[in-house]
Amino acid sequence: MTFFVVDSSFAFVAFAALVFMGNSFINTLNSALISDTVEYGEWKTGIRAEGLICSSYPFWGEILQAVAGFISIIVLALVEYVPNAELSENTLFGIRNLIYIYS
Repeated sequence: MTFFVVDSSFAFVAFAALVFMGNSFINTLNSALISDTVEYGEWKTGIRAEGLICSSYPFWGEILQAVAGFISIIVLALVEYVPNAELSENTLFGIRNLIYIYS
């Protein structure tokens, strides 16, 4: 929605605040469900693998952050971004897509 509505920095911050409030609920729920996963795994297999489960959650988060950074670099290359140069309309449109739609 911000891709179509935002014309100023204030509007971007307002929309971002609303989005991150909703996103914080999902992140909290994901963290709370880790302990349920540990309990379910123990109930199902009889083995309590708490260390493996609790360490794999941040590991995969780091892997996904690296993949997101790689995809951002690819998109910037596709829209022909050149640092410290005048940006064309196509490049600005691609950067807006990267910020608002792909993320």
